[in-house]
Amino acid sequence: MGQQQPPQERNEKGNDRDLSNKEFSFKYTESGGITNRYLLISYNSKTNIITSSTDVSGSNITQKQPSESDEQELKEVVRETQFFKTRTDYPPEKEDDNLVAYTLTITVGDNTHTTGWTDASKDMPESIIKIVNGIKRIISKEKIV
Repeated sequence: MGQQQPPQERNEKGNDRDLSNKEFSFKYTESGGITNRYLLISYNSKTNIITSSTDVSGSNITQKQPSESDEQELKEVVRETQFFKTRTDYPPEKEDDNLVAYTLTITVGDNTHTTGWTDASKDMPESIIKIVNGIKRIISKEKIV
C-alpha cells in the first residue's frame, strides 16, 4: 500500500485571512435613483476577467483582464476590511423610489457573503465603502466603464 497523505488543513468558515491561493470573485451592482441607472461590475479569478455593464439587459458589456497588482489590491482590501463580518442589509431610514440600491457579493474559496445598502443607509461600515472605492478605482484606471 502507498503512503497516506496528511489531511489538508481546513479553513474555518468566514476565514478571509489568506486569499492568495483561493478562488476570488465579486459582483457589485448599483441600480435605481432618479435617472434609473444601472451598473454591474464583476470579477472571477478563474477567468481573470473584470466585466462591467451599464445596461440591465446585459447588452452593453465591457470585459478586460486586470493587472496582477489590481487583483492583489482588491484581495488585500477584502482581507483588511473583514467584509465577511458585515451585516447582510443596511436599510435606509425610510423607503424612497429615488434611492440608489447597491449590492456587493464576494466569494473567497467556499465562503460567500452579500450585503446591500442604499445611498440613504445609516451606519454603513467604512469597510464596505473602502472595497467599493477600490473596485471603482480599478475599473476607472483600466477604462472598463
